[in-house]
Amino acid sequence: MAPEIRFNALTGVRVIVAPGRAGRPNLPDHSGTLESLPHYDPACPFCPGNEKQSATELFRIPEGRQDWRVRVVANKYPALVREAAPRDQTSGHYQYAEAALGRHEVIVEHTRHDAAFTEFSDQEILDVMQGYRARFAAAADDERIRHVVIFRNQGKMANATIMHPHAQLAALSFVPSHVKRVLERSLEHRGAGGHALLFDIVQEEVENGARLVAVTKRFAAFVPFAPMHDYEVWVAPRFVPPRFDQADDETLMEFGQLLKGTLTALDKALDGPDYNYVLHTPPLLGTESALPWYVQVIPRRTLAAGFELGVGVQIIVTAPEAAAARLRDGLT
Repeated sequence: MAPEIRFNALTGVRVIVAPGRAGRPNLPDHSGTLESLPHYDPACPFCPGNEKQSATELFRIPEGRQDWRVRVVANKYPALVREAAPRDQTSGHYQYAEAALGRHEVIVEHTRHDAAFTEFSDQEILDVMQGYRARFAAAADDERIRHVVIFRNQGKMANATIMHPHAQLAALSFVPSHVKRVLERSLEHRGAGGHALLFDIVQEEVENGARLVAVTKRFAAFVPFAPMHDYEVWVAPRFVPPRFDQADDETLMEFGQLLKGTLTALDKALDGPDYNYVLHTPPLLGTESALPWYVQVIPRRTLAAGFELGVGVQIIVTAPEAAAARLRDGLT
């Protein structure tokens, strides 16, 4: 069955049904830590020399060179497909399904199988950010795409299936309901005060300092006042950046270095937790000034239980102020 997008008439939420994703490899139980991994794994499709094991290559840094540093390939088990026969299938009066058009790519961030983002050099960080930027730009050029998200799953609890350092890009033909709600609140706030809501939040966090983890010229890392997860951290801009695909190398470098510092602090404070991070970008609707791009870092220490799953309200057991203080200690 090809991936398809289905609409829930009661919640107003779209979901992607992609049975092919069930064929993804599983991490063996002993591979949960980077320390236990080899520099090179002959069975890993992302290790140099194993390029033929992965799907179609889309991009590499440096371009045209065999000794690549960053490599982008199509996802072998895609949730979204670039081409599909147009269809609109109904299921009852209120529900429908459509082809899951979009892009699903894997960004291989390093040649070494056991490399950790917290160990990347400045050049390696810049390479990764340039890869993100290039693939975002390619997706944004597709007139069918309305929203792009880049994310990284690190470790088994974060639902990673291969330990080799990599991120993924998903480009959607629709704007998810959650993103719509965030954008609506941001547009309403900008209409009232003239500033993007996120910038005002960041400014308050910098001035208050209680939840601040670190700050640079352009960005701040902080624990949100009401996070969705324990020890969640946002790395967000302090003033309007250009659209992500138009950010210059200096901006990307500063952003990547602060992201690395944040992950290092989490590593020290929480003894190397599995984590996800998500690069949130505004929908491709000309709304960049109302909702700038930022990263949400989510340590994966516990699984959601019945209350969270049933009610949709998270229970946080560590006060954000205490979490931020512990993370600041991890930076020293």
